[in-house]
Amino acid sequence: MMEGAGLTRRRECVDIASMNPQNFTADDEANLREALKRCSPETVEKAVEFRKTGNPELVGDVVMGIIERFVEPDKRELLKSSADDLKVMKGLGLDSLTMVEVVLSVEDAIGTTIDNDEIQNLQTVGDIKKFIRGKVGA
Repeated sequence: MMEGAGLTRRRECVDIASMNPQNFTADDEANLREALKRCSPETVEKAVEFRKTGNPELVGDVVMGIIERFVEPDKRELLKSSADDLKVMKGLGLDSLTMVEVVLSVEDAIGTTIDNDEIQNLQTVGDIKKFIRGKVGA
């Protein structure tokens, strides 16, 4: 659950086994597309496909696409070509407020929650990838 500015967001953790097109409605898809409208079209499509199929192979691309949306244009190539040890805040120039925005977008995209204490351990691109894979059971 994320809390901030008087808002509380609660979602259930993702259950890959229960994900199927019948559980992901047209309204859900429209809401997801709206939430990710500033991400690349490829990221949006992969997020929609993930929510429809539960294919954990899509999660890495979705998360990296969301991070890319928040990274300054001159740092995007670094994100694409970097190793997993790239520091998110120092190497990509993301501040703590931006990291909260990234987390909220990832929560929307994969349909899970990320607790504030879990965020503290996510220092590198590799940490984020590993953490999200664990969240979706990949």
